[in-house]
Amino acid sequence: MMEPLETTRGAYGLCQLAFPAPVFRLAVRQQPEPDARVRAVMRILGARHLIQAIVVGAVPTSGALRVGAGVVDLLHSVSMAALALADRRRRRAAAVDAVIAGLFGGMEFAVASRRKRGAPAAAPRRRG
Repeated sequence: MMEPLETTRGAYGLCQLAFPAPVFRLAVRQQPEPDARVRAVMRILGARHLIQAIVVGAVPTSGALRVGAGVVDLLHSVSMAALALADRRRRRAAAVDAVIAGLFGGMEFAVASRRKRGAPAAAPRRRG
């Protein structure tokens, strides 16, 4: 069973892939239709989240979680923060994306730390 965090990441990535314009408008609270370049970047980032969710979900080890958080999410967050500082026109969208990537990274680190201590990743579901 896939972890809730990876399920959330995968769903977010899938939404970015399938519906880049509405996700963009919702995230940055702007109504104008994003241009083709913005939609393409949204799809690329969505694919990144989806692939990361699948890979980490398939191999949910502490190491995979830390690589996902420490390398992929951290680099994504830092690159978006740099874009927010450098490009006034894209500042809001880049800042929102930096925060989202940072949150995913922080949650991945928390899950990895919990897993490393031997705690279960998620409470088992009871039927009945």
